[in-house]
Amino acid sequence: MKLSKYNVEIPYKGKVIVANSVSGGALSLNEEYAKQFHALKTSSDDVHTDLVKELIKGGMLVDDDCDEYKTLLLKSRIARFSSSSLSLTIAPTMACNFSCPYCYEKGQAYTTMSDRVKESLCEFVKQEFPSIGNLAVSWYGGEPLLCVDRIEDLTAGLKRAIPDGCAYAATIVTNGYLLTGEVADRLISCGVNSAQITIDGSKANHDARRTLHGGAPTYDVIMHNIQNCADKINVTVRVNVDSTNVRDVYELLDRFEADGLQQKVAVYLALIDNINETCPNDIHCMSVQEFSSDEMNFLHELVRRGFHVQLFPACNLPICGAVTLNSYVVDPIGDLYKCWDEIGMRERRIGSVADGGVSMNKRLVHWLSYEPLDQECGSCFAFPVCLGGCPHHALEDKSRYCSTLRYNAEQRFRLSGELYERIREASHV
Repeated sequence: MKLSKYNVEIPYKGKVIVANSVSGGALSLNEEYAKQFHALKTSSDDVHTDLVKELIKGGMLVDDDCDEYKTLLLKSRIARFSSSSLSLTIAPTMACNFSCPYCYEKGQAYTTMSDRVKESLCEFVKQEFPSIGNLAVSWYGGEPLLCVDRIEDLTAGLKRAIPDGCAYAATIVTNGYLLTGEVADRLISCGVNSAQITIDGSKANHDARRTLHGGAPTYDVIMHNIQNCADKINVTVRVNVDSTNVRDVYELLDRFEADGLQQKVAVYLALIDNINETCPNDIHCMSVQEFSSDEMNFLHELVRRGFHVQLFPACNLPICGAVTLNSYVVDPIGDLYKCWDEIGMRERRIGSVADGGVSMNKRLVHWLSYEPLDQECGSCFAFPVCLGGCPHHALEDKSRYCSTLRYNAEQRFRLSGELYERIREASHV
């Protein structure tokens, strides 16, 4: 047996935390076990059997002949090219009631899906995927809540199109302005179990960026909707940040605390990315490494205030829908794409539900031929989490888009230790 190349060791209060990014497992070792763990780097002769068993269980010890990098690549291919499930990101409309300065969909026609396209999409699912066991739908846009009626029609049609016994689940990505309690009830009846809502931090920053087309503010309406819907549907708040607004994001947590939502909403920071070179000059994008420090400060604050926190991202074998076989983005005119960032760019489509379905064209081959073969990435602790990062960056910009875990893993594990101690102390009260 040998120690995994995807282990990380963190000294913590006289102990050593050993974690593995493939399994997601972590062990806290006292001084005695820490010495034995370090002895494994040269010999396993004097190591307790119980420690060895736990290390194997946690993925920290692997077979001597195991090539972990190639094994991950193989498992990733298996996950990416599985035909048992279908994932559809559907934009029922490209219209939007907001005018955000960093939107990568600028210039796209404000089209809405017709009955003909709806019927073609349902027929596409029925004819091309007769044996799937799962259908996962993500409602997207534009702003999908501008046409809830179409979501309801499509949901009914898709459920009729899938085979008997096929599981159906749906989520929605929305700006939240139209997500009233009544609308949430309608979405729930459509199988939508979660909503991602974007807020740009403080009220002042949000209302300066995410306005209605006439410039009217939107923050208070969205926050009111979240408060009314958090007991109905799982709400995740994505906070878009750059160097100009990241210091003010804690005001948002103040508002959630005042509304008693710490245990009812999930909150995370997302780095504004200059996809398709749409960022205006007053949006100051940060590097991932710069952002990782601000993200860590935010995670500390979430833990301190009692919010739900996901400290460690899971191993991500499929990488991304763009490089996964049975995953498609559908725009309102029925064109099919692989990447969310390319929706509406007709020169990058890979087929149409109304005209023959998927075409094995140059663009589809471009995405499905992708392999994360960067050897430097493969030796990084965070590789099992990001599998080489965003394929769009790798293929279009020839650049890496690393996981922040690469830069803040040690701080995450220290915070995990603090959180564990806090929970243990609370359980003894």
